[in-house]
Amino acid sequence: MDTEVNQHELQMDIMNLYPFEVESITLLTNKSGRTTWKIETAQGVKILKRVVMKPARMLLIAEAHEHLQEKGLPIARIHRTRAGAICVGAGKSAYVLYDLQQGKEVLYYDKAQMLNIMEFIGAFHHTSQGYMPDEMSKKRSRLGKWHKLFRWKLQELEGNKMLALKSDQENNLPAPAVIDPDAEQTWLQDPFSKMVIETIDEMILRGKQALQELDAGQYDQWTLECIESRMFCQQDFTLARFIETEEGLSMKELHSITSDLPSRDLRVILNKMMKKMSVWDSDLVVELLRTYDKIHPLTKDQYKVLWTDLKFPHLYCSIVHKYFLGQKTSWSDEKYIWALQNIVSVEQSKQEFLSNFEEFYSKIKAQGG
Repeated sequence: MDTEVNQHELQMDIMNLYPFEVESITLLTNKSGRTTWKIETAQGVKILKRVVMKPARMLLIAEAHEHLQEKGLPIARIHRTRAGAICVGAGKSAYVLYDLQQGKEVLYYDKAQMLNIMEFIGAFHHTSQGYMPDEMSKKRSRLGKWHKLFRWKLQELEGNKMLALKSDQENNLPAPAVIDPDAEQTWLQDPFSKMVIETIDEMILRGKQALQELDAGQYDQWTLECIESRMFCQQDFTLARFIETEEGLSMKELHSITSDLPSRDLRVILNKMMKKMSVWDSDLVVELLRTYDKIHPLTKDQYKVLWTDLKFPHLYCSIVHKYFLGQKTSWSDEKYIWALQNIVSVEQSKQEFLSNFEEFYSKIKAQGG
């Protein structure tokens, strides 16, 4: 009880820094180092968010949020304190305050909303350009680091292949002559490892091809252009970040940013969308990229970099990594197997798209669809 009282007092202390009359404070969420409260004020409903994060890092994100807001991107309005601070540091945490947005949930299976998302991402990348972060902020950049990232993931895949082979050998023992139904049947195969053994060589080969393609020159050129434009990426676009308001699609908050190529955000959202459908739909991807391209056009060389990033088996690396490190302790073996089957289906059905760059690039750039 004392903890709750102390927390309430802390939230009131934080809110007293802002020019709003607080009427009530309600806890909304508290997970993964992020806590949000609904703040009823005389000037409307606000969201107070606390993140376990160095204030210097939050300063970078909050000012990027304000940068997008000032350049006209539909995003929840972020507020400064009376003293002009965009965020508030408290120990190992940082606080930000922005308006609560009301609207409808955005769904992966609604094609119109998916197209709206791609249009929004195009506007996001366009308006992010020219961002000048505060000198005190803690910056993060992945520009020029793809070679290192690809190599690290390939090394991990090779290691996971050894783990899968070892697991399969240990579990694929001869069945005992008499089976005790109450005993643990260690002689049965590990189906996840078996599926990894059947598919991992194909993924490693694709990863090596993607790594080699980074040396073609287009990646380095686009990296230089992004450094000069001072644009940034969101890192992990998910539909949970959006809301359909009466005025149209809007972003609830800016979760995180990094300096990287726009293709990173495109690769992440396209993989998420296709994973939801369990298959790579090339015609739909063309429509999605065409919609993005009308707002933030990419050159042919830049699309080649996107193709390279889509070729690298990021989804496959992620699920195999989670399994062998036991990161998802709440997942059953069946859920892991289903997830791997789904990702393999997406990656394998993506091959036609990856192998026909000229055809699909022409369709993306075609006027009128």
